Amino acid sequence: MNKIALIGAGQLGSRHLQGLAKSNVEISIEVVEPFDKSRDVAKQRYEEIESNQKISSINFFESIDELSDALDVVIIATNADVRSKIIKELFLKKQIKNLILEKVLFQTVKEYMEVETLLEETGAKCWVNHPRRMFPFYQSLKNEIKNCEQISYMVQGGAWGLGCNGLHFIDHLAFFSDDTALKIDNDFLHSHIYEAKRSNYVEFNGLLKGRIGNHIFTLYSDKEYAPVSLTVTTDTLTAFIDEANGYARIARKSNDWKWEESQQKIVYFQSELTNILIEQIITTASCDLPTYDEAMKLHIPFIQALLAHMESVDGQVLTLCPIT
Repeated sequence: MNKIALIGAGQLGSRHLQGLAKSNVEISIEVVEPFDKSRDVAKQRYEEIESNQKISSINFFESIDELSDALDVVIIATNADVRSKIIKELFLKKQIKNLILEKVLFQTVKEYMEVETLLEETGAKCWVNHPRRMFPFYQSLKNEIKNCEQISYMVQGGAWGLGCNGLHFIDHLAFFSDDTALKIDNDFLHSHIYEAKRSNYVEFNGLLKGRIGNHIFTLYSDKEYAPVSLTVTTDTLTAFIDEANGYARIARKSNDWKWEESQQKIVYFQSELTNILIEQIITTASCDLPTYDEAMKLHIPFIQALLAHMESVDGQVLTLCPIT
C-alpha cells in the first residue's frame, strides 16, 4: 500500500486532500494539521468528493510523530516561514521517499542550502508545486515554441501578488524555455513595501523584469486591482491569454499572422491535479513539476532580488524575505 502524507490542511492543503481523494492508485492517506478549525474544514472538503475504493484509509493527526514511520510521498502545504523546520523534523523522525513542496519554498537563502543538503544525504526525491507545467494548454503551447530562438513573456495586472505568485510565472518561462539561468532587475518595483493579505507577510508591486538564458520577461502588478493577462511572443507566434476567463487569442506565422480566438479550460484547480501527481510519482518515480534543484535556481535569485529591494527601501541589511 502506498502511504501518502499531507502536512498542512489549510486552504491549499485541503484542496490537495480533495485531489488525493480522487486517486486512481491504491493509497492510504495521513493528514497532519494542528489546528482544529483547519482540520474540520479539511474533513468536510474531503467528504465532498465521491467515495473512492482506491483509498484504503484516511487518518487525521495533530503532529508529525503520529505519522507512519515510512512514507512514499509527503506533500508539505504549510506557509514558507515554518516549512524548513517541518522538513527537518520530518526527515529526523521518518523515512521519506518522495516530497512535494509548496512555494515560495523558504524565506532565507540559508534554508534553501540546508534542505538541499538534507535531500542529498537522504536520497529523497523532491519537486516544487508550480502547476502550470501540468496544464494541457501550456504543454501544447510549449510544443509549438520549443524550437524558437527567443521568448518574450509578459504578465500584466494589478494586486495579483508579485511576491507571492511571481515565481509561478518565472517558472512558467523556465518550463517553456527548458532553462534556469535567471537574472532579475528590481529597479522598477514601487518604492514601498506593501502589507500582504496574510499577517506578518509583505507584498510588492511595480515592474520586475529579467531574463532566463536568452529569453526575457516582464511582470507588472499595479497596487490597485486589474485583471491579469499573459502574453507570449516568439518568432513563430504571439499568444494573448486570459486564464481567468479561459480565453486565448493566438496569431501564428504559419497562418499569415491571422488571429485565432478560442475558449477553453486553461487553469486546473489543485483538487484536479494532486491525484495525477501522485499517480505519476508512484508509477514512474517522476512527475511534471520542476525538481527541487531546478526550482532552487529560480527561487534564490528571486528572493535575493526582493531582499535587495527591501534593503534599498528600509536602509538596513536583511536576510529574511517575509513572503509565502
